[in-house]
Amino acid sequence: MERDDLAGKFERCGRLLSHGLGKRRGQGRILRTLCQRGEMPQKELQDLLGIQAGSMSEIAAKLEDKGLITRVRSEEDRRKVSLSITEQGRSWVAQRDEEHILRRRAALFSALTLEEQGTLEGLLDKLSADWAQRLEGRGDGEEGHSHGP
Repeated sequence: MERDDLAGKFERCGRLLSHGLGKRRGQGRILRTLCQRGEMPQKELQDLLGIQAGSMSEIAAKLEDKGLITRVRSEEDRRKVSLSITEQGRSWVAQRDEEHILRRRAALFSALTLEEQGTLEGLLDKLSADWAQRLEGRGDGEEGHSHGP
């Protein structure tokens, strides 16, 4: 059951902010995964992302044509293909991620007027400064609980 007090509402906003933004699909998702994990077998990437084999091959071909990835066939087993992201692919991801973050940040607080946004920002600054001071030097962050002898 979700709490309806101030802390509960704050927790809900935090969850929505961090988890409620949805999964990214298609080419961008493949490129981001290759950025994070490095070179990997096409089959492993397709299984990881839940993409059908035919779709994966088609998307990989498009990405290779754009110069965003390289595909290398295994010498031992020509059916196996390894994918890796190029520098151009890394730049594409960085640019899209930055644009996405800027759009998302602008939209996040669009329900508030500029004055309300300023008030919220001031309140959050005040809370975070207070919480940091209260929790400074404490490992658990909870008052009244002792973890030592």
